[in-house]
Amino acid sequence: MSASSATMNQVSSPRPVGDRIAIPTSWRICQAILTLLVVAMAIYYYTIGWKSPTGEAEANTRTVFDATGFLVLAGLIWLTTPTAGVIALTTFQEALRRRWMTALLAFGLVIVGLSSFFTWMQPGEEQKFLRDFGMGFIIILTILMAIFLGVALVPPEIERRTIFTILSKPVTRQEFLIGKFLGLCWTLFVNLALMGLMFLISYAIFKIRIEKGYADAIAVSPGHPGLWFDIANIARALTLHMGQLAVLSALALMLSLIVTNITAIVFCFVIYFAGQASSYWEHLAGGEKDAHGAEVEHISGPIQGVVKAVYFMVPRLDRFDVRERLVNDMPIAFNYMWKAFGSGLTYVAVLLAIAYLVFSDREF
Repeated sequence: MSASSATMNQVSSPRPVGDRIAIPTSWRICQAILTLLVVAMAIYYYTIGWKSPTGEAEANTRTVFDATGFLVLAGLIWLTTPTAGVIALTTFQEALRRRWMTALLAFGLVIVGLSSFFTWMQPGEEQKFLRDFGMGFIIILTILMAIFLGVALVPPEIERRTIFTILSKPVTRQEFLIGKFLGLCWTLFVNLALMGLMFLISYAIFKIRIEKGYADAIAVSPGHPGLWFDIANIARALTLHMGQLAVLSALALMLSLIVTNITAIVFCFVIYFAGQASSYWEHLAGGEKDAHGAEVEHISGPIQGVVKAVYFMVPRLDRFDVRERLVNDMPIAFNYMWKAFGSGLTYVAVLLAIAYLVFSDREF
């Protein structure tokens, strides 16, 4: 019996209500507290947090996806039951036992820790190169983790027939999918946090060394924002990347229920690169306006319809990649971050809903 079915025995100890486990009052209290935090974050965003410190016009506009993101986040909190939590913990433990995951993490920690040794490739711009290289390497490695692990969560349970043991407990298919998704996200968060922490330490040591001391490294002057500005910006960039990983996790999980693993992996990479080019699709689809407020059409006819469909269907993953802002010392404000998270969470909700519809009708 797999670890999944063995761990599921833990959720059968509370008294079931119907076909589900009774949710403890303490669990509901924690959910209420987290929901209040989401509400507080929404109030902050809609009062002062939506203004960009650099005065960017696009970032200073509010859309329906901003509000939808808060609703999806609150809904996910309330849909997470103790049973889903046990499945998430089991998924995390299983991921830790995968040797290729451990090998990738170890490789990532070594390369990120030694990233300052590659700065000779960009003389005169060492700090900017280090920020770009470190973030780029972490992005590539964690995306590989998200896709390859995401497509391998549910199919093995079906192939080993352990899905029967799990669903024979007071576990709904919704709880099973949410638990798998949250377990994958938690695994990716831990890996991202470890590599991110290693990168921040490596960057801080390099900046202190190149600036000839800590005092000069943290000094703020025109054209020199200081060490703490860089660290805060990198931390925000890592947080944004976690949103991208959540979208790819939901995508990989959904595709694994519809097509084979190889096909799901290929589709994930195609959608990832298409999402990174969302600005290009918007440009072709005529999402821009001229000085008079009229839409600018670069193509027309059926091809424009196809381009608009592609732009509508792919996620705006380009909003999560802020390496250009890191290199140019541009602040990553809360309003910019939430615009990316709002659209990303909406996309996650759609993907998980499709996955549930497919999984709920599936006969094993």
